[in-house]
Amino acid sequence: MGICLSQQPGVENIDGDTSRALFFHPITHGSQVLLDEFHHVAERGSSFHDGIVFTNRPIQLHEKVTLKILKKEARWHGGLRVGFTSMDPSKMDPGHLPPFVCPHLVMQGKTWAAVLPDQCIEEGTILMFWVDHRGRVFFRSQQEARNLPLLTGVPVRGRLWAVIDVYGQTKAVQLLDPTRLRGGICDPAPAPRPSYPARPHAPACRDYSSLLGGDVEECVICCSHEANALLQPCGHATLCHCCAQEVFHNNQPCPFCREQIQDIVQVIPGAPAPVTCLPVGNQLWPGGWMEAGGGGVSATCPSE
Repeated sequence: MGICLSQQPGVENIDGDTSRALFFHPITHGSQVLLDEFHHVAERGSSFHDGIVFTNRPIQLHEKVTLKILKKEARWHGGLRVGFTSMDPSKMDPGHLPPFVCPHLVMQGKTWAAVLPDQCIEEGTILMFWVDHRGRVFFRSQQEARNLPLLTGVPVRGRLWAVIDVYGQTKAVQLLDPTRLRGGICDPAPAPRPSYPARPHAPACRDYSSLLGGDVEECVICCSHEANALLQPCGHATLCHCCAQEVFHNNQPCPFCREQIQDIVQVIPGAPAPVTCLPVGNQLWPGGWMEAGGGGVSATCPSE
């Protein structure tokens, strides 16, 4: 899932006003973009490029930007790109917009965007994306009905407008009001997981939290439990054990690097010990024993 990251920082801290209607910016958009009279539908013309559109106002943290794929054009390759920019579209010259968000607009600075998976560009698909208070961008779609990470590193201390590139096979999109949708991807409750027994989510070891930069983070799928599972062999620690088991048993790859998961390491709380490496195989690792097997690996930290 090719990720494009800008190196420019954000600007001053001003949030968007969600009481204002959300639609596509009526003036600043790509040269091939045609908008409907309400500025809710953006359709690209004859080419596969120059399909950049912006929201008319800044987006608040955790505010969902919801899109419906209206048309698909199979003769092109690639699909929708989404993300955020700290550049005010009202102060941009539409005639100087680059043909693509990735990499051209991103390389100009102050824009952070990524391409969505191919399954998200089918006609009729409804998806949403948002940025959280840690600068992480997530998305959900009808197919997944769960939060999936898209990119990280978005500065959140300033105003952010959503940016969408109606690119490649994506021919037309509609900007929806998520408050009018019922159920499905707009339900804030985590998707049910009936297949796997729940485990208590006790605070993780301090040595485990050091892998995450010092703070225990929430699971990027359910966003309600601690991320206490290490995925093997990539070593990413972004899921709770329950979500990690579901992903593993459904033969899904790591949501961040897309590497196939071979085992799961659950950190069981105990006394801390310095961690200098990730566990591999049935061996003693810094902080405790790791037992591998069947996606149910556990690592126990020794008591002080």
